[in-house]
Amino acid sequence: MSLITDDPDRSPRDCVAARRHHSDRRRRRLLIVAASAVALLLAMAIILWLTLLPSSPRFRLLSATASTNATGGMGTVLLDAALVAHNPNAHALALYDGLRARASYAGLQLAAAAPIPPFQQAQGDIVLSAALSSSSAAEETTAGGRSPTLLTLRLEGRLRWKVAVWVSGSRTLAAECVAAAISPSQPRAVVVQDCQCATTIG
Repeated sequence: MSLITDDPDRSPRDCVAARRHHSDRRRRRLLIVAASAVALLLAMAIILWLTLLPSSPRFRLLSATASTNATGGMGTVLLDAALVAHNPNAHALALYDGLRARASYAGLQLAAAAPIPPFQQAQGDIVLSAALSSSSAAEETTAGGRSPTLLTLRLEGRLRWKVAVWVSGSRTLAAECVAAAISPSQPRAVVVQDCQCATTIG
């Protein structure tokens, strides 16, 4: 049985081809629209990320006081330090986790301070405090007379960024501060204030 059409120039085969051509053209149009939408979203995400790309936080040693107390040939070193954490980003919160301070004074490794509780920081400064101590031979802390003594304070932990509802992955944070203390032969040695720290993020 054959199909008879009103148009003598169009056969059934031509109708099928026309429908197929129309379907292919519609499919191509949908693919173009979808690809354009994906490209637009990617471009907006890249522009947004470059605009809000968080800058690394900065740290500085605000002040520190090292006290030595020698009794019976043994000595105790007590270190009280205050650091300033600065977040330069107006649109990103800094999320700190597992922060811990370590220090050495006059070549002596001090015991690690208690962990600093997790906290979040908007743009601006926050003051952190750390108290460290260690027992050692008194001669180790008083050797060198009145020559300057180096204090090295290192802050380690994890850092994440929060922009609106998006939170980045956790990264390793380390800030190292090196300062010269005055006469270690005196009972108290005040460290030079406002010492900038070297910050690395891995």
